[in-house]
Amino acid sequence: MKPLTYVFSIAAASMLLLVIGCGSNTNSPAPGPAFTLFVVQNGSAALTNSVLEFPANASGSSTPSNTITVPSQTAYDAVAVDTVGNLYVSATVVTAPPFLQEILVYAPGATGSATPARVITSSSLTSIISSIAVDSTGLIYALSGNSIYIFAANAGTNATPLRLISGSATTLKSASQIAVDAAQNIYVANTQANDILIFSSTANGNSAPAATLTGTATEISLPSGVTIDSSGNIYVASFNQPSNSSILLEFAPGATGNATPARALTGIAAATLYGLAVDALDNLYVYTATSSQLSVDVFTSNLSGSSAPARTISSTAWTPTTPTYGQIAVR
Repeated sequence: MKPLTYVFSIAAASMLLLVIGCGSNTNSPAPGPAFTLFVVQNGSAALTNSVLEFPANASGSSTPSNTITVPSQTAYDAVAVDTVGNLYVSATVVTAPPFLQEILVYAPGATGSATPARVITSSSLTSIISSIAVDSTGLIYALSGNSIYIFAANAGTNATPLRLISGSATTLKSASQIAVDAAQNIYVANTQANDILIFSSTANGNSAPAATLTGTATEISLPSGVTIDSSGNIYVASFNQPSNSSILLEFAPGATGNATPARALTGIAAATLYGLAVDALDNLYVYTATSSQLSVDVFTSNLSGSSAPARTISSTAWTPTTPTYGQIAVR
């Protein structure tokens, strides 16, 4: 597994990102949780810019049931979903340099050539938005470059961030994913620094993390994803150096420093992981990739060690020539 890099090319790159909006859930692989799976893909000659929707309870190879078409000169980079099902998609608009960074907000049930309900822009956003999170109050968190932008729930065009976490004290270094807990603390998978940064709910400016998960006992290496469950447990997608594969690590609520994982999952179908999410029953969703196939592995909360996922969601539509990092979200 290589450190996180973002390669942008409208002609040749294929960028896939996934969002899972949900209803109720169970801890068994069948019939499975009631959710809708969205796949955002962009870029190659064979694919148009689109958001693919899959049927609820998808398992195995699935065919899209709906497609949201998007502008041809727009590349998608990250996705999130709020508590009522609004879809947030970060986008790079490439009509002319300098490229414009936006967050497009789609209403629940958007279909076809849907127009976003609103578009969030800011003059301070100059780098690709690589991860988005939305908290229970509607605040929008955007990871862009080595900075974290926090926008108001009703932010629109020419928005000024409520807060901007940026500067050398943050120690942000090629981070890949952010997550927000119930207390609005911000967790960051800080890829090239091999740690998880935790910022307080009031962090602003050139602020140091309130805490950091780091050290040999944590087993964290090149983390590519982070998420928090309903009890505050911390999940990290990490590269397992000894076995040259990936591993999922769970840490107890409030874990910091050189903490030992409470649980580890090694039964993953791919060597590369690109994002994590949990649902209301603490089932864990993992976006994985091989050289030719993307999928979402679903692990129930009672699995550990080399246990296989309860189910895997895939599609022949997910066949990028070069897989790229992406995020998944569960509502």
